Amino acid sequence: MVRGKTELKRIENATSRQVTFSKRRSGLLKKAFELSVLCDAEVALIVFSPKGKLYEFSSSRKLLGHGLESSTLDELQQVEEQLEKSLSNIRARKVKIYICLNL
Repeated sequence: MVRGKTELKRIENATSRQVTFSKRRSGLLKKAFELSVLCDAEVALIVFSPKGKLYEFSSSRKLLGHGLESSTLDELQQVEEQLEKSLSNIRARKVKIYICLNL
């Protein structure tokens, strides 16, 4: 059985549009991850929701500590700064969650 082509036009129903966005965003992020793993490719993906929320994916192997052997000192410092910023964002988010849970 062959699926028919989906006509590409704006979904008028707000609930259906949000559900479709969520499903397609998840699928897109999954495909980006699969591409990075299967093909050893560097992949970056940025998606903004209709309300402006940011969703992102980056496959940078350097952030995982791989492929650092050929990096210069400047590159290593940039990776370290990026990791520190990420850790700071994670900690801030955890604090927000803890505050919400303890209300």
